Amino acid sequence: MKKEKESKVTLTEVARRAGVSPSTVSRYLNRTSFIAKDKVRAIEEAMFESGFKSKSRKSQPITKRSMSIGVVAASFDSPHIARILKGMDSTVLNHSYQIIVETSHWNKARETEILKQFKQRNADAIVLIGSYLNDAEVKTILGKTPVLLLGSPVYLAPTDSITGIPQVLVDNELGGYLATNHLIQLGHTRILHLRGAIGNNDSDERVVGYKRSLEKAGIEVLDELIVEGEFKSEQSLEVVKETIEQGIGFTAIFASNDESAYGAIQALHQKGYSVPDDISLIGFDDLPFSSYLIPQLTTVKQPLEIMGSIAIRYALDLISGIKPNYQVPPVEVIVRNSTQRNAVKSAI
Repeated sequence: MKKEKESKVTLTEVARRAGVSPSTVSRYLNRTSFIAKDKVRAIEEAMFESGFKSKSRKSQPITKRSMSIGVVAASFDSPHIARILKGMDSTVLNHSYQIIVETSHWNKARETEILKQFKQRNADAIVLIGSYLNDAEVKTILGKTPVLLLGSPVYLAPTDSITGIPQVLVDNELGGYLATNHLIQLGHTRILHLRGAIGNNDSDERVVGYKRSLEKAGIEVLDELIVEGEFKSEQSLEVVKETIEQGIGFTAIFASNDESAYGAIQALHQKGYSVPDDISLIGFDDLPFSSYLIPQLTTVKQPLEIMGSIAIRYALDLISGIKPNYQVPPVEVIVRNSTQRNAVKSAI
């Protein structure tokens, strides 16, 4: 008996099965406008049941989607991460997806377990806000599930690779350079760098920018002026106090994030120093609270909410088989009241 030739499913047939117009199916395929969640589900089910193939997407037969994007954040306590999540949430509201956020608590084993759970729950894509895993580890867990990294990997050995995973990130080295250069232009030469944790990639890159700026200005890079604040206000408060007590002189501080700057300004106050009259201070992030400090904090702005928004749009494109093309706005120095020209003849 001769086998019947398989009939080709048309866009019109998908629309009929889904109970929508052909133009709605077309808008869904090309992502040209918002479509209600119930209609998206109906279209996806019709595509799955009929085996419809989209030429515009050059896709395989449509499989059912969970309409969810898994997000792994290192912590819920960080205002830095909170800004990113705000950008994600505001963007996902304009699409028919939901984000499911879990926290790894800065723990690699916990991150691994979360990724396995997202895989089991058929998350359509995964966004890692920082990661302790390399390419091979991520791919072993997630297989072909689309994944992207927002920011640099947290800790990565020289032999590890993260290049196979798309990244949405700012130029941390440039940010470190601009922050330090701002202080140099104000006449400061002994600049204390309150760095993040040693081995943290964001922190390491900002240190590189700090050193490059000093070297370009002909200023010697001194190890005693690079201290570890771990990106935390409590640790930064203590290490700045210890540095002063050790008699290490400086006229300005470049804090590797705004939270570190908050600790630094408290330490200086406790030791009887004024910002910026005695010590100039610059942070990194431009968190909302930074403009409410007294004095208002000069800082390097990284567009955290925009990065969160881009990450969601990037994930949606990966899900749809579209090649993403987004540019993260460059970092910039936001000059406020915590830095001024160096009027101190000798460092503290």
